[in-house]
Amino acid sequence: MNALRIKQVATKVGLGQSTIYRMIAAGTFPKPFELVPGRVAWIESDIDAWLAERAGKRYQPGETSQAMQPMQQ
Repeated sequence: MNALRIKQVATKVGLGQSTIYRMIAAGTFPKPFELVPGRVAWIESDIDAWLAERAGKRYQPGETSQAMQPMQQ
């Protein structure tokens, strides 16, 4: 089990630190735990699960991803 600090989390998910904290406040991002007094961290598997949930179905070679399909009007 790995603990990630905010800079590591931001790099991993491709979001800014402020955005991550706003998402935590909104309940749309995993909450950190107190690693030591005054220092928080996230469990890497929680971040991985959040990413997988956001990604939905994993892309399979040969498939057209949702993002590449034409929009229906």
